[in-house]
Amino acid sequence: MKNGIKQVVVGFCMLLIYTTVIADSFLPLFTAQYKLYAKGVSAGEGTRSLTRLKNGYYQFKTVAKTTGFAAMLYDMHIEERSIFAHLKNGEFRPLKYYYSQTGKKSRSSTLIFDWTKGIAINTFKGQTHKIPLKKNVIDKLLYQVLLMVEQKKGKRHIKYSVADKGKIKTYIPQYLGIEHLKIGNKKLKTVKYERTSSNGKRRTILWCAPNLHYLPVQVEHIEKGDVFRLVLQSVKWF
Repeated sequence: MKNGIKQVVVGFCMLLIYTTVIADSFLPLFTAQYKLYAKGVSAGEGTRSLTRLKNGYYQFKTVAKTTGFAAMLYDMHIEERSIFAHLKNGEFRPLKYYYSQTGKKSRSSTLIFDWTKGIAINTFKGQTHKIPLKKNVIDKLLYQVLLMVEQKKGKRHIKYSVADKGKIKTYIPQYLGIEHLKIGNKKLKTVKYERTSSNGKRRTILWCAPNLHYLPVQVEHIEKGDVFRLVLQSVKWF
């Protein structure tokens, strides 16, 4: 009888350890507020949030919009959402991706993942494309969540298979090393990454802070000579 109770207690403790490992490998839920700069001038605001939905899935959402005088010159509102599952084996499986840009320029894109049929339905520019899926394919927003998770695990050189614009692309965020960045009144240690598009026309640079679960405290997007920068103002963890 005592041996049986001991086995149950040991098994329960192992379950707790396993559950803790799985939880620690992911991220706490959060909402982060950013200030948007365009060509070095304050132009608007942005948010990034990771939430858990009622059905048990997760949503990672980013929003950037111009405000005030900048909105009169360059009206822009961009929203991206990735809805995904975090499986027990640690795998991240995307389910839906949405992109919407309104204002001076308007465009949208959707990506629906059907893992049962092994295809993703991608709609953009009024056209629909079917993308054959393979294991570990993600969407182009979810990779930023995985980047945070894998940095927590100590990984620095990372590669992703991303479904985008009717095909599977390879994203390789280039590790640029450690950089100390002043954010508000604080000087933060950050891990710096840069990703360049396959045609070389777009660059995205992320400065991720280890003390903030590798949350990007600054994001810079460079396209056609224009530089847009998001700088962290506050973050709330749940």
